[in-house]
Amino acid sequence: MSVWRRAGREPREMIEEWHAGLQRIASLRGDRVEMRVNRYWIAFRSDRQRRAFAEIRPNRRRVEVFILPERRHLADVAGLAKTAPRTQGWNWFRTKFYVIGNGQGRAALSLLRQSYESASPPKTRRRTKGGGHQLRFDVAAR
Repeated sequence: MSVWRRAGREPREMIEEWHAGLQRIASLRGDRVEMRVNRYWIAFRSDRQRRAFAEIRPNRRRVEVFILPERRHLADVAGLAKTAPRTQGWNWFRTKFYVIGNGQGRAALSLLRQSYESASPPKTRRRTKGGGHQLRFDVAAR
């Protein structure tokens, strides 16, 4: 049984609203946000960036969310964000927060948006003089 089927109605509705909101944001950038449901977690993944930017673990009453940026780099008016232990969140998500009820849904969407916008762009390969490959990181202007 997937995590989606075990989650309560309110957490599922909240996650669907987040996905729709992130889709609108991504479409302005020519991107698409995919929601991948697994047995234990749900991932929000950017097609263009080719990576997940949020891991979501819903249960009947609340939703646990892991995002990429460190807590100190977030604009978190509601104070939801906490530092994620290294043993959680695939070891590359630096922040986690819990959402209980729909009252915190907008604040959570803001944090998810910041995670989406902070995800690094895809790596590209460029030929060097020696014929080998060198990784180049394209840094997008903010």
